[in-house]
Order: sequence, then structure tokens, then C-alpha cells
Amino acid sequence: MEDPPRDSGQSTNGPEPELESMILDDSGGSRSHTMDDLNGQSSMDVDRDLSFMDVDANGRSSLDDDSKGKYSSESHPEVPIDMSLGSLEEFCKEASRSFFDEIGLISHQLNSYNQFVSHGLQELFHSLGEITVEPDYDPSRKGPGGWRHAIIKFGKVELHKPVFWSGKTDFAEESLVLEPRHARLQNMTYSSKMEVEVNIKVYSMEKSDKAKTGNDLSVHSRVLIMNETTTMNIGRLPVMVNSNLCWLHKDKKSEHKDKKSGHADKAIDCLYDSGGYFLIKGMEKVFIAQEQKCLTRIWVADRPYWTVSYLSEIRKRRIYITLIDSTKNNDTSGSKIISFSFLYANMPIWLMFFALGVSSDKEAFDMIDMGDCDASVMNAISATISESGELCEGFRKSDKARQYVDDLVKSQKFPPAESFDDYVAKNLFPGISGNRNKAYFLGYMVKCLLMAFTGKRKCDNKDDFRNKRLELPGELLGRELRAHLRHAERLMVKALQRDLNSDRDLEFPLRYLDASVITNGINRAFATGSWCHPFKRNERCSGIVATLRRTNPLQMMSDLRKSRQQVAYAGKAGDARYPNPSYWGKMCFMSTPDGENCGLVKNLAVTAIVSCRVAQPLIDRFISCGMNKLDEIHAEEIPKMVKIFLDGDWVGSCTDPASFVMRLRCMRRGGLIDPQVEIKRDKHQLPGEVRVFSDAGRILRPLLVVENLNKITKRKGCPYSFQTLVQQEIIEFIGVEEEEDIQCAWGIRHLFPSSGQEVPGYTHCELNGSFLLGLSCGLIPFANHNFARRVLYQSEKHSQQAIGYSTTNPRTRVDTLSHQLYYPQKPLFKTVTADCIGRSDYPFGRKDGFSRPEYFNGQNAIVAVNVHQGFNQEDSLVINRASLERGMFRTELIRSYKAEVETKEPIKRLKMKEKVNFGKMESKRGRVDNLDDDGLPYVGASLQSGDIVIGKVSESGEDHSIKLKHTEKGMVQRVLLSANDEGKNFAVVSLRQVRSPCVGDKFSSMHGQKGVVGFLESQENFPFTCQGIVPDIVINPHAFPTRQTPGQLLEAALGKGIALGGKIRYATPFTTASLEVISEQLHKAGFQRWGAEGVLNGQSGERMKSLIFMGPNFYQRLTHMSEDKVKFRNTGPVHPLTRQPVADRKRFGGVKFGEMERDCLLAHGAAANLHERLFMLSDFSEMHVCQTCERAANVIIRPVQGGKKIRGPYCGFCRSSENIVRIAVPYGAKLLYQELFSMGICLKFKTEVC
Repeated sequence: MEDPPRDSGQSTNGPEPELESMILDDSGGSRSHTMDDLNGQSSMDVDRDLSFMDVDANGRSSLDDDSKGKYSSESHPEVPIDMSLGSLEEFCKEASRSFFDEIGLISHQLNSYNQFVSHGLQELFHSLGEITVEPDYDPSRKGPGGWRHAIIKFGKVELHKPVFWSGKTDFAEESLVLEPRHARLQNMTYSSKMEVEVNIKVYSMEKSDKAKTGNDLSVHSRVLIMNETTTMNIGRLPVMVNSNLCWLHKDKKSEHKDKKSGHADKAIDCLYDSGGYFLIKGMEKVFIAQEQKCLTRIWVADRPYWTVSYLSEIRKRRIYITLIDSTKNNDTSGSKIISFSFLYANMPIWLMFFALGVSSDKEAFDMIDMGDCDASVMNAISATISESGELCEGFRKSDKARQYVDDLVKSQKFPPAESFDDYVAKNLFPGISGNRNKAYFLGYMVKCLLMAFTGKRKCDNKDDFRNKRLELPGELLGRELRAHLRHAERLMVKALQRDLNSDRDLEFPLRYLDASVITNGINRAFATGSWCHPFKRNERCSGIVATLRRTNPLQMMSDLRKSRQQVAYAGKAGDARYPNPSYWGKMCFMSTPDGENCGLVKNLAVTAIVSCRVAQPLIDRFISCGMNKLDEIHAEEIPKMVKIFLDGDWVGSCTDPASFVMRLRCMRRGGLIDPQVEIKRDKHQLPGEVRVFSDAGRILRPLLVVENLNKITKRKGCPYSFQTLVQQEIIEFIGVEEEEDIQCAWGIRHLFPSSGQEVPGYTHCELNGSFLLGLSCGLIPFANHNFARRVLYQSEKHSQQAIGYSTTNPRTRVDTLSHQLYYPQKPLFKTVTADCIGRSDYPFGRKDGFSRPEYFNGQNAIVAVNVHQGFNQEDSLVINRASLERGMFRTELIRSYKAEVETKEPIKRLKMKEKVNFGKMESKRGRVDNLDDDGLPYVGASLQSGDIVIGKVSESGEDHSIKLKHTEKGMVQRVLLSANDEGKNFAVVSLRQVRSPCVGDKFSSMHGQKGVVGFLESQENFPFTCQGIVPDIVINPHAFPTRQTPGQLLEAALGKGIALGGKIRYATPFTTASLEVISEQLHKAGFQRWGAEGVLNGQSGERMKSLIFMGPNFYQRLTHMSEDKVKFRNTGPVHPLTRQPVADRKRFGGVKFGEMERDCLLAHGAAANLHERLFMLSDFSEMHVCQTCERAANVIIRPVQGGKKIRGPYCGFCRSSENIVRIAVPYGAKLLYQELFSMGICLKFKTEVC
């Protein structure tokens, strides 16, 4: 495709060329060069109540036509599209489809890991530097010759695709391909072997007498003994599924070839699986993006005191400038001084200015560049100068300030070993070179502090997303890997140090570097979820890694798009829980859980992507756009020029910021710099600032560039390519800060003002208004009509608990619990999010349906809003029994049981009655009728509660079989035998259970209207319409006023119109069809406008007086079923200590009867019931009490006269068996008496005859 000619970027219509907007007149023509009518005329006759987005057009996007022309090598002529409202809205849909098709929903996970593997891992090893190993200088262990030293350095790192050892001696088959399905079935870790080049140099130091401390600098003789470079295995790195290292990953070229040859799905593991997770010991683990402070900008805060800070991951590079009270004893004015903290040393800022080469107070004041200062600022500066003079007398002369700072820094707890210039260059603003430039940046920080102190600058908001960065798998994995590398390095140094002392030959690296330290450490971190803290080396933090949930594909995708903000104490989160305006288009306002994590755990908006680190050098581009480097600017010109920052570092200045920003953005749109670079012009801080960010972790989103909409062309028979649209400057990515510089239209139709309205000056336009929401919210029809809490319930709870689609590879995976709906359906309505998501070549379903139907998990049911015999009170549902018998909401539950198995002979000869012969002899633990000789059931066996599912006997003959709980049963679906990479064999038995809805099961609509089944009614008793339609579900009308969910009624009305052949199908939030359009569609089909119908009573046959609202709703069956929650018990197991019923349902425990339940029975006066419940049915017991001493008597065997022995109660205190009575007490009271008696405390019991 040939690129259209680019605009020169020059504008003469206004003073701000980077804010050039599109201006349209009423006829659709453009008043500027931005949107010419390429066809000669524009169609503006568009009904504003019936948009093109609301009508299901017959000619849908060519993305649905199997993308026949997408990868064709034939050239197609480019045809300009019609610039009408309908054409542009259809273009937005096709552009959105291409975005989801090419970039996808989990690109942030894959891109971050791929960048870490390609660049970050090598940089991590380079950052380790040289490792110097010195002997311990123990004379008793010194070998011949001088002391031996070693230097180890890591070189190139190489990662291999996942393989595993086959155990065969044939070299050709020694390693086999390890795919994700193998790792799942065999409980293995899907990982890659890391091989690194290691160079070791061993040399001897001949001078030994004065080198006992190892710090002798006068040693000169150095003899090289060994210099070797070897490639060694340093451990295994977990591989993300579908990343570049994964076997399932295919590049675009091979994917295109497969599509042509018809073999596109051979490498696909599951159609609903896009990857983005790890497999650790067979478990699927996913990283949750962590919200952290942005380290590429300075921070101004007023609590606990006024501070401006320059942060870094390395503690030594953190710089703090604070306003503190003067330390003078004679200062009663309360003036403040500006303190500077560097390398754990605190000093007045003026000393640091002069240490960096400032020659006078005026030069330092000019560097601060405060302009008009008030008295408080002048007092603070003068107090700082006075304090500096007292601490270092004559600091303005020669290098006195430099020497004072050097002595102060080296007197701290952790002094640097380098010289002043070296540690200043390394630790003070390492991204800025030269002491003069560092002094200028220091002055800028002081200016920011003083402006905030005087109220001319706001403090930074830590909850604003401009001040946050998301840590993704690449950064998190690199942090954990660095910690384990350091651990392995310490062990290696200790082991190598022992051999350096003696004359033993060095066997490097086999004896010293243990690869299992890194492999096991990372696997342990994944398994426990405990990860390295980003700033505190000795602490671990949780919530970084979670197990991927797979109730349905929507829940899986939601877990992959989560983000989390770490808060030290959840009760003091402050404003972190509240939505921030910077979330707009980046984070979903609704997709957050309720409870303690509300507002802390969030989901990305559906079109949000996360930036990767841009490795492209940008300084030369800045210079070509008009920037002058800081070294080349005279001191008197700097205050007049606009500062330019790159990732927080001051790199230069310019005189024309508007031209600079415009040229830089033109370069970004033209592809000369990375499209993920963010450019922000700040006009509030005079004379202005330009901040450019190219770091990782920023959230970006695609927007239409209004002035380039006239470049849109269409190839006949070819869909749009998103990358081509970006290259043509039609779409660009906008970040949080840059969004403040633009004027964004809510939708395409807002670019076409009605007659008489002022022409808006928009620069950008949303692809669709519903893309501000997350994935699960964007699927809810009429979400903007519902109460926000109900939208939150549906998006975060009900949609992720709904039973629907499972996986398309059930034969190659074993899940502990899996649900599958027998007949999942697509909803009748559409939303733009659901319509655009997914692959364009989806092979199933109708061409006018959804490309990814698996995000809707439920069925369409005819719902009537009515009171039915009182069985649907309080959110209860009445369901048609005949509909359930026809298979409605019928699901399948598959539960798996695992056990380690070994085939060994018994170590001793067992007796006949002790032998366990599975399938033939009864076991003490349960029935074994369905087991084969190997102890495993046969496929198709029907197992009931109490049966043994896996027979297992120890070598000593003890039975360790796995038994079904009293609530579990099913048919054997599959029996699997496998072994993991540690050589342990295990067996898996999967049971299948078909479940039809019953009373107590939970259902929910897509509007948060949850309820349980209260009654299953026969079909003949339901009301029916004149067409013979009988409702499937009857819901109470009282569910709507308090829940404020009119969206469900609108969905039913729209669904009824669609079922009758209506063309209006879209129920997209914020762009839904109006109520009048929906009612008119119903009226044209011959129904009442508001959805109500006259019905006949099914029991009497009479016509009911009131009209009943009836229509199709999309309902979801949730995983909460009464069969899994019902709890009943007469007698059963008790606790061995207290003899009270156990609490666990799986252990056949009892229902807890607590204090509040006791109070209810007391209030009702049901004393006998209370006595029975808390005493007779709990821990009834008896004990004997001596009425003489009022102490407990024991039942013992004692001798009597005649040589006989009798057994009975006997008081050990009175030495008598007279006057002893038997009383009934709870066993807990008896246990308390016995425990107190063991402590020397004896209780007395006063008894009375009843």
C-alpha cells in the first residue's frame, strides 16, 4: 500500500500548530485542510436518533469474509471513503477490529516478557559487573606461591526453547519438545534453559606479608595463572505461553502461509487461550500488573514536611531537598533552610552548589531562577547561606565546599570508595553529564520546592496515573531473578574461596555455580506468590502472582488484564480507592472487586496498552527539532528558554516550544520515532516545559487524528491494517499527560454539529465511547442505564462466575474443577466491544454474529416480570420445569482427583484378612466394586458417595485409598497415568456429573439481578400469550425499583424486537438506541410499544386483568449450586479433644449454632429446643460428683474385702464411694475441669436433686 502524501505539518491558522483542530461546516466540507470531501460531496442527511452504529448493516466488514484479501500479494487500488457519518462510524468499527486482531487484549503481558528475554536478561547480567574473589588470608591454609585471586565476569546469555530429557542414550532423541500441554499433564514447569558465557581469571599476588587485610595498595606483582571462558547452564527461566520462546508462537509470515495452506490451527492449543501466563508444576500462574511510583520525574510533597525528591531504585541515587527549621539557637524568627540529602549526608543546599563548581551566590540564585520572590523565599535562601557559612567557613573560596562535602559523605555509615567526581557522576543524577548541568538540575528542583511552598505549584498527586508506572512480567521477573543470581553468586564466591586458599586445582564452573539455586528459587516464588519488594531488599510482598482462574474465558482474560496497587494497610488507603480523572480511557471505573480490595485492584480499559521501554536514541531527534543541549547554552539564556526533559532528566532547552512539539509529533506520526513516545507541553510553569517519556509502564490508548481523516482510503476486498493506519497518521497512541494537550471528541457524530451549533475544535476523536470501559463492562447491554453497583457486580462477580464455555482442549489438560454449559448461546443484542473483539478469521458461527462468542456465558430465556404465587419473593426465581427438561441451563461438572502412585511389592507377607484386593475384596475405607486390579476405576464406572476413587496401599499393607466425600459422586470420565520431571508417578481420575437446575441454584442476568431458584413450576400452570409463548423465568417486579436496573427491561424490549426481525441490534453503552426507537421497532412488529402483553392464566384459562412485561433476556447460571452447599447431619464425626461436631462440610461436619442463634431461641422462649441443640445433640457427657466434698469422683477399679475387685465411682478426697451422684454436663465443661485440675485448681460442684 502506498502511503498518501504527508502534510508538511505547517499551519498558519493559529498560534498553536500542535493543537490544530478540524472545523466542519454544515454541509460536511472542511474549512481547513484537515477534512476535504474526497468524493466531491458529503452525505450529512443522517437521522440523529438512528445511527449507523445502531443498525446491523447487511454488508458487514470485510474482516468477516475470512480475510481473503488481507494477505494477498495482488495490488488493489485505493479508494477514498465517503466522509459521511455512517462511513466514518463503520471505519471506526473496522479500525477497532484491526486493533484487537493485531494487538490483542494481552499484548502488555507478551510484549513485556519478550522484551525482557531479548534485551532485559542480557542487561541484567551486564549489570552484575565483575565479581572479585579474594582468599581469606588464613596463613594456616596457604598453599605454595602467593595468594590466589579470581575475577569472574558474565558474558552473552542464550535461551533455548523448552525441551525435556527423554532418558534415552540416542543423541538424536535425547531431548524432546516440551509443549504447554505436556507441562500441564505431567505437572512440569514450562521453562527454558539459560546458558551464559562465564570468563574466569585467576592470578597470584606475590607480596603477602602486608596483605593480611586484603587492602594493601602497594602490591604490584601479579601473575596470571588461568584465563578460561566457558558456556554453562545457570538455571531455567519459566517461559510465558505464546511468547517468542514458546512453541505455540508463530510469526506473522508463517501464520499467513498456514492460512493459505489451510493449516492455521495446528499449533493452537485452545481457541480461547491467548497465552500470557506461566506453567509452574502444572499450575497456571499469571502476573498481576503492579502500580508503582514513577521514578522518571521529581516529586513534590508537603507531608510530613516540604520535600522535593529525585527517586531511584538504587538507594544511593535518591536525592531529597527539604525545607526544615533553622538549627540556630538564636534564631527566633522561625525561618527555614533548604537542606540537601545525598549519600546519607545532610547539608545546606548552598554547599552542594559550590561543590559542583558554582562561583558566586548570584550564579546559584540564577540557577534557581525564582524570578519574583516573596519574603519567605528570600528568608529561606538567606538562612541557608548563613547556615552554610557557619558549617564551612569560607566555602566560597577555591575547593573548600567540595572538600567539606567529600569529608561529610565519607564520614557516613556507608562511605563510597571512589573520589568526589566519580561518586557524584555515578550517584547524583546519573542521566545528566557534567557538574554544571547537575547544578542546573539541582536549581530546578529547588525552584519546584519553593514554588510549591509559596502556592504557585501544586504538589504531585500520587494517585494520578501520570505519576504511576505499571510493573509487568519483564520487570517483575528481572527483579526476582536478580535476587537469586546474587544468592548463587554468594554461594559461588564462598565455594571458590575455599579452593583459592589451597593448592587444589580449580574445577570451574561445575563445582561452584549451582543452577538449582536459581531454578528452585524462581519456582518457589511462583508457587508461593511471595516476590521481592521493589525497594526493600530484605522484605517480600504478596499479590504479585496469582493462579489463573478458568471458570470461563472472560474470567481468564480478566485475570490477565488486572492491576494492583500495593497498600501497606488497607484501612489507610486514603484516596487510592477513589476513581481518578486520569483513569479516563486507561482504567475501567467499574471493574473493581467489592470488599477490602475495592479500588485497589483494577482492570485495564479495553483499548488500553502498556508501553515498553524505547531503546531508540532520541537526543539527535530533539536537536533536529530545534533543541539546544544544556552544555551549549549560555547561563543568561537558560531562564528565557523552555526546558526539555527526557524521562525526567533535563537534556536541553528550546526557544520555540510550539514548533518543537509539533515537529516531534510529526516525527512520531511519521514513524521516525517510536509511536509509544509520549510528548507533553506544560504551559503552567513559566516559561514552560516539554516532557518526553519513553520509559516502560505508561498506559496509552489509540485515538483518531481528526486532521488526517481525509487520508482514509479503502482497498477493495481488503480489511484495514492497524499498523498501516498508524503509519498513515490516522491513528496515534496518546498517554495520560499528553491527553491534557488535546481536545478529544466523544464520538464521530460529535464532529458533525447540528445546524445552528458552534463548530467544535477537536484534535482527536474516540474510536467508540464504550472503549472507556473494561472488557467485562463493555459487554453489558445498556450499562449506562444501570446503577453503578449493579454494573460492578456483573462485571467483577457474576460474569466471572457464569458457567458457559470451558476450553477446547479438555483432553490435554486436567483441572481440579471444571464447569461446562451444554448449550451455550449468543445473546440477541450486540455491543461494539463484543463485535470488534477477536480474530477476523474466526471459523465458527454465522458471519453476522460475534467473532468471539465465548465471552458470553449463558442462554437466552423468555423472562416475565410478574408475581407468581409468592414463590419469587426476595430475588427468587420461578423457572419452567419443562424448559429445564428440554436441556435449558443444563451443565456438566468435572471434578478431578490426584494421587501419587508407585507399583511396589509389600515388604512383609500380609495375612489373608489384611490383604486388599481391589475389585474383589472389601476395603475398610469404602466400596471397591468399580476398581480394577491396579486400584483405578474403569472409564464409565458410576461412583457414589463413600466409594473409593483411587485405591492405594502402602508397602506395609496400610490402606491409603482416596475416598469420595459424602457430597461427591459421578461417572468416571477419564483415567490418566503420568509422571513429572522429578520421576514421581501420579494418577488422575476425572468424574463427570450432569447437573440440571434445582431449587437453590443461583442465576443472574447481565445487569446484576442475581437470584436463586425458589420453585420449579410446571409449564401448564404458567401464564401464556396469545401466540402460545410461555415464559422460562418469572422475576418479581419489586427487583427493579430498588436495584435501579432499567437496562434489563430495555434489553428485553430490544431482544423482542430483534427476535421479530428488527434491524436495531446494538445495545452498546453510551451509544444505545433511544427508547423511542426501541418502542417503534416493537410497534411495527405488531406488539405493544412498552413490551407488555396480555396473557391468559394457565390454571384457570381466564385472561389476566393486568398486562405482563415479557421478553428475552440473557441469563447466566452461576457456579453457586445448592448441591455443593447443602449441609445436613444427624450424627457424625466429632472432634477428638472436645467431642463436639467438626465444622467442615467436607468432613460431614455440623451446622454452626452460634451466640446470635442462641439469643433468637432465648427470645422465643424455646428453652427445651435450646437445651437439645446446644447440649443433647452436641457434646452430651456424664460425670460423678461427691456430695460430701463437692468434688468430682472418678470411676476406678478398686479392691474390696474378700479379694474381689469392683469397678465404680470413687471419691479420692473422701476415700469413700458414698453420697456420689451422676450428673449430665457438656463434655467441654468436664474437659475444663480436668485442665484446671492439672494446673492445681480444683472446682467444686453443688448438686441438687431435681
